[in-house]
Amino acid sequence: MRLVAALVFCVLSAGAHAGWSVSADLESFKWEESGTPSVTEKGARYGFGWGFTQERPAGWQFAYRGQFRRGTVDYTGAFLFSGQPTTARTRYTGLVNEAQGIYRFPQPIGFELLGGLAYDYWERNILPDQREDYSVVFLRLGLNLDPRAARGWFGGGGLKFPFYVSENAHLDELGFDQNEKLHPKGEVSLYAQAGYRFTPRWSLAGYYDGYRFGESKTVRATSASSPGTQFLLFQPASTVDSYGLKLQYDFP
Repeated sequence: MRLVAALVFCVLSAGAHAGWSVSADLESFKWEESGTPSVTEKGARYGFGWGFTQERPAGWQFAYRGQFRRGTVDYTGAFLFSGQPTTARTRYTGLVNEAQGIYRFPQPIGFELLGGLAYDYWERNILPDQREDYSVVFLRLGLNLDPRAARGWFGGGGLKFPFYVSENAHLDELGFDQNEKLHPKGEVSLYAQAGYRFTPRWSLAGYYDGYRFGESKTVRATSASSPGTQFLLFQPASTVDSYGLKLQYDFP
């Protein structure tokens, strides 16, 4: 049995190379809500990433990527109850984990089909003390072009579909006697990147990443200070657009 297992391992590993990578990125971030009055948040965020890739000359291969994100951006919107316009700062802290399956065609240009399943969690803290926690599970479907040359261009892009979205607005901390979760509707969005590999280890890429969320269903919440007074609450349709640069190092 040990001999059979060893032979199977050798067959599966033939022609494959696996390795880790780390990255750092800086992006221009923008969040918009279509409510009345509308809400806009924009500014710079930074991130650190890590990943593992099993590379083969052709056929199926697998990858994992993770990313930590943080940044404080400018908020232009309104107070929840009065609707009076206001400005503030919003701090974002988030973590992404994604598993990917990649099929590489035996061509010099390095054409690949990519599918991914990811969990994206972030905290949106409108300073000083209004916070929202988002949990998003999404599917990714895309195309890559990567010749894997020691020096040269690579890129890719495709679609993201969030099929599960949950928002914890911490309504009990805003004066309500319960904390109903909100569920914005996930809609298809785009992503893309284009980069240049300077050495076998170092590369720099520009990227775009986005989300599209439809308006959530309305929930009823009762005021803790005025028993019997109910409010109808929902998360307006929202869009997220991020443009950034990522520097990556691939370990031998």
